[in-house]
Parts: sequence; C-alpha cells; structure tokens
Amino acid sequence: MAITNQIASYIVSTQFNDIPQTTVETAKRLLLDGIGCLLAGTIAEPGKIASKMNAHLAGEAGQSTIIIDGRRCSPRAAAFVNGITLYSVGVNDIHKASGSHPGGCIIPATLAVGEWQSINGKDILTAMVAGYDVMGRLGRAMMPSHRECGFHPTGTFGTFASTAAVGRLLQLDVKKMMSAFGIAGSQAAGLTSFQTDGSLTMIFHAGRAAQNGVESCLLAQEGFTGPHTVFEDQRGGFVQSTSKHYELDALTNQLGTSFEIDETTFRPFYGCTYTIAASSATAEILKRNSNKKIVHITQVIVRCHAIVIDEVGNNNPQTLLAARISMEFNVALVMARGDVLVGDVTETDLWNPAIRSLFPLIKLQEDSSMSSWASVVTIHYKDGSTNTVESLTPKGDPKNPMSWEDTENKFYQLIETINSKKQGSRIVELVHNIENTNGSVLMKAINETALSKIS
Repeated sequence: MAITNQIASYIVSTQFNDIPQTTVETAKRLLLDGIGCLLAGTIAEPGKIASKMNAHLAGEAGQSTIIIDGRRCSPRAAAFVNGITLYSVGVNDIHKASGSHPGGCIIPATLAVGEWQSINGKDILTAMVAGYDVMGRLGRAMMPSHRECGFHPTGTFGTFASTAAVGRLLQLDVKKMMSAFGIAGSQAAGLTSFQTDGSLTMIFHAGRAAQNGVESCLLAQEGFTGPHTVFEDQRGGFVQSTSKHYELDALTNQLGTSFEIDETTFRPFYGCTYTIAASSATAEILKRNSNKKIVHITQVIVRCHAIVIDEVGNNNPQTLLAARISMEFNVALVMARGDVLVGDVTETDLWNPAIRSLFPLIKLQEDSSMSSWASVVTIHYKDGSTNTVESLTPKGDPKNPMSWEDTENKFYQLIETINSKKQGSRIVELVHNIENTNGSVLMKAINETALSKIS
C-alpha cells in the first residue's frame, strides 16, 4: 500500500476506542490549552486585522463563529481568523521533532467544522490525534532539511495536519481523503523569511493552514480530485519537492500504535521553541535568588546549540514578532517580569527601556553538544556569586509534562485579561468531559466567554 494510502486509511479507520486513555487525556489538555490561547489572542492586533479583512469578503451569516468578534461566517473563514488569533499569542504548543506548532493549525479547523456539524466530542479528540500524527510524522521524515530549504513547518505541515483532522470529522472515505491530501499539497506553503524583519506572516501561516485543511476536504468531499501519491511521489511530491534529505518510512512507522500528540510540548513561557528552556532556567535562578534585584546582575550567559544562536539570536528586535523569536528579549522579559506565561506581551514591552537595557548583559555561548531544545543559563552577580540552571526538559516537555491542573491554571491565566474565572470554568468543564458534549455547545461557551470582554 502506498504511503498516502496508508495514512488516509489510518485516518478514516481510527476510532475513539483505538486511542489509549493517556493519549485522550493529552488531547484534552492540548485542546484546553489551545482554547486559552485563542481567547487570549482576541485582544491582540493580528486576529483583529484578519477579522477586518474577512469582513470585506463576507456575505450572509455562515455556520461557524469568529471568536474575536462573534460574527458568523463559513467554516474555512472561521478557521483562518481563529487560527491567526490563536497563534498570535506566543504560548501555544510545540512539536519539537517537526519544529512546528500543531494546535494553531489543527484546533481552529477542528472547532470550526465541529461547530458547523455539531460533531460529538469523541470524534473531535480523534480528529485532533489524527492531525497531530500527520504533522509530527512529516517532521520526522523531513526535518531539518525542510526548514533549511526555507520552509516554515507550521504552515506547510500544518496544512496536511488540518486536512487530516477535518477529513476525519467529515468522515471522508479513503479515496477522498487521499484527494484531500493531494489538494492540500498544492496549498501547503510558508517561508521563514519572516525572521529577517519580524513580519506577521509567521502568524498568517497557521491561519492559512487551518483554512486550507477545511477547503481541501470540502473540495474532495464534492468530488474534486488531488494526486493520490502526494507524499511519496518522486516527481513533484511534497516530500521530495521541499526537502533535500528525507526518510519516507518515518511517515508510517508505528502508525496507529505510537501517537505524535503524546510527543507534543506545552509552552509555559512566552517566546518560541528555542527560547522556552532559557526562559525556564532564568526564572528558576531568579526564584533561588529572590533576595537579589535585577540591578545586582552583571552578566547572563545562555549556553545553547549553534542552531539556536543562528535562529533566535537578536539583541535589537524591531517588531513584536521579532521579539517573540529573540533569545535576548525573552530572557530579559523574564528578568523584568518573572514567569511570563500570559499572552499579554505588547508593543509597550517591546520598547520598554527596563527590558531593553538588559540586552547588553545577555551573552549567547555556543555549545553544539547540547540539544537545540535545551539551554544552560548562568547569572553573575555583583557580589561575585554565580548561579547556574540546566534546562534540558523544561516544564511542559513530554518528559516533564504539565498535568491537567497545570493546564487549567495556565488557561485561567491566559483568559485573565479578558474575563473572570467563573466565565472560563464552563469551558474547562466542557473540555474535561468532552466525550459528553459536541462542537456546537463547546463553541457557544467559547464565544460567550470571548464576547463578555466586549460587554
């Protein structure tokens, strides 16, 4: 059986009862985490911009909800705007092996279609697991070559991941699922050039991936065809066309028995994949030395892999997006504010003299013996003392997981800027017991929570 066929068959045939209970619980935590990011993102500009753009295209009311303003629109439009809104926050999940952020692509698409079709909670979780599997396996097959070729995995892999999730929700058959993947292959895009000037296209990639997944599946459902060998084809297939080095077997190895959603990291700090370990270590040192003030610090050494320095070394970010992917900014942010979890980092923080004055103290030191996901931070004080913390598996890593309670606490912190704990408790209850509800009920609760900030 060809690779695309194998993956499509897996997605179509997988049932809720095939998924281990521990994996189900991980999916619930990631869903709650993603909803928290989505709600927090309603106060940020990228989602507002996307919503205004969509308003110019909108006709009469649709079947799905744009959370930022409560308007009804098509499922593909809701997936797009909500994807940008969710991903704009900077604390959503990470899949390290794929270098991507699955939740920003999969959850908005799943919620949009789940609301439209009143999909039951078991199928929502099953669709999420399928989407995370496709995203993670593409990463294992193609990274790091794919990114070295200039592609942003969240946008590229995310298009296939959202397609997998939506295809499962719409109960496509194997042939239509393969066509949906084939259509997705002609939409999967996203370039890393946003890193040069800190532009917002990085955030756009998640929204477009979510939208593309909905569109690909709806086209396939109506009979539009796409190539049934989009992954493995050696003449214009996705894998061969967008990476120089790849391992096709990784796409199907242990498919259905090993789940990529279990290998997904929760992000406990603002920043990006390469910065959270340093943020975690810095916060730990500050807690240990709570009797000392920031003015007592003379130097901060961040030891990390050369890839990290190349990707996120930036001691003069000029945009908020550039700051999000700057090691110096994120370490300084933690130094100035402590544990930075909530998604309320603004332009004011970007230009805050108290934060920027710390940049010269922060030195990045190359150590390519380390994992690119780890950091060792050493802080030097005026009294001659030093303190070092290794952050090899920071909180949220699959080897150091966040519990349901941890995730719930993060959720309430995320929505703190828009609402009360009472408003969010309904969402927490619904997600925790999602097997007993459906997508329409869940989205109604999310929308009511979001709209309460306006009233």
